[in-house]
Amino acid sequence: MKLLVSLWRNNVVATFLAGLVVLLPVVLTILIIAWIVDFLRGQLGPGTFLGEILLRGGATITGPGYESLAFFLGVLIALVGIWFLGVVARSQAQESISRFVDRIFTQVPFIRTIYNPISRVVRMTTDKTTDFSGMSVVACRFAGIGADILALVANQEVYIIAGERRRMVYLPAAPLPMSGGLVLVAESSIIPVPEMKVDELLRIYFSLGALAPDSMPVSLKEGAVPVARIAPPPSPSSKIILPQGAAK
Repeated sequence: MKLLVSLWRNNVVATFLAGLVVLLPVVLTILIIAWIVDFLRGQLGPGTFLGEILLRGGATITGPGYESLAFFLGVLIALVGIWFLGVVARSQAQESISRFVDRIFTQVPFIRTIYNPISRVVRMTTDKTTDFSGMSVVACRFAGIGADILALVANQEVYIIAGERRRMVYLPAAPLPMSGGLVLVAESSIIPVPEMKVDELLRIYFSLGALAPDSMPVSLKEGAVPVARIAPPPSPSSKIILPQGAAK
């Protein structure tokens, strides 16, 4: 005990902790990279389904008897193929390719139930006609819990619940924005944030708020002029949702 007290008083422990703080991010980064490598090797390595495909692709060049070399050649061929597909996808042919792939994988009922939600999630931040990119950024004020939450207006419909106008809002989650949820929020509690783009909002959630100083618009920072909330004009597209048991 005296030895520990002596070490503490001489700042030996504090110095050790300071070194640990400097080294810890490096160690954690290495551990995460090692985990990713082990995971990919378990999913794509020799002996797996995808690994056998890569092995056979490389074996067409090397011939039999060079399994290790054939596997790495297969990986190289796959990477070059993905890069080439990316070049094509970034051209004007992207929509045609997407429609062609969708048409193939949506023909089979069982595969369609798996492919459709996955493709929508993957294209959320890239497709300009659907999902996240078609939403607008807002700040939802929840007075009951004293919090303002950055969110996305899911659509332009207005829902009437118990005589109150509601909008459907998607609340992202950090660090995976796609794992959030839908909430019907009072229209008077929705504050538009037109200066913020969808990708900036997603960047904040992905970074757990670390990139908020660079991504947050000036209107939400201290000293900014308050932004007007969404006005509730009558909407012909309003949908009436009556409480259970109410007369229609």
